[in-house]
Amino acid sequence: MQDSKPKSFHFLDTVKYDKATGSENFKDRITAEEPLEVRIRYRNGGEKTVSVIMRTPALDNYLAVGFLYSEGILKEYGQIRSISNVDSGGTAIDNIVFVEVSDEVQFDLADYGRNFAVNSSCGICGKSSINDIFVKTGRLIRSAKPIDASILLKLPDIMRKEQKIFGETGGIHAAGLFDLKGNLKFVAEDIGRHNAVDKVIGYMVMNNLLFSDELVLQVSGRGGFEILQKASMAGIPIVSCVSAPSTLAVETAETMNITLACFVRGGRFNIYAHPSRIKM
Repeated sequence: MQDSKPKSFHFLDTVKYDKATGSENFKDRITAEEPLEVRIRYRNGGEKTVSVIMRTPALDNYLAVGFLYSEGILKEYGQIRSISNVDSGGTAIDNIVFVEVSDEVQFDLADYGRNFAVNSSCGICGKSSINDIFVKTGRLIRSAKPIDASILLKLPDIMRKEQKIFGETGGIHAAGLFDLKGNLKFVAEDIGRHNAVDKVIGYMVMNNLLFSDELVLQVSGRGGFEILQKASMAGIPIVSCVSAPSTLAVETAETMNITLACFVRGGRFNIYAHPSRIKM
């Protein structure tokens, strides 16, 4: 019988082949991917299932809050009354998490949908998506505080040392929240890079860090639109990625006044938007 608490990785029977030594059977560590059902509850007993997210079981409390916030359903931490059905580490029991919210949190599921992957397929839809971000946040990012280039270059390695699931499986993304001095405030891992960012944003919501002008988001993969969309919603002024950006991500960074640095590795990086926040 499977445990009610999902695990972040599993040991699976595998065959390994090496042309020098032949084949052998062994147990490999594989990153877990399981559905998380996010349900909203109201004080009067009403309940809605908002979404089912394919994720790696870990920090599900932050994932649920970050997801609800980055989608514009939650506006602030004060709208959350409780988070339940999670263990002491925040992992959901039976892959369901309940977020009880104040009655003012109302939305129509018929109008709700995660259409960003579709929207990124054309320029007109992209502009509509960027406008939707501005409508949801109600403001642009105004921070002018810079980070030293030498510090920015250190962030991927600092985050890598805290990627415990990656150390076991080698198959998972990460997102880290840093201050401008390179101090790691929080790190989250997930098989979905956007989920890792939502976990970071959930942490920000629950620790009153939204729209801080002294934060940097470091991600382990590419800088796609969805990463920049979520950073915009949380008011993160600097986004650093170890891999490439997309055109719509760059357009979003330009429009929302976010500094976007990509290919941050090996002592170099490219800046695609608002370079003034990086002291070179």
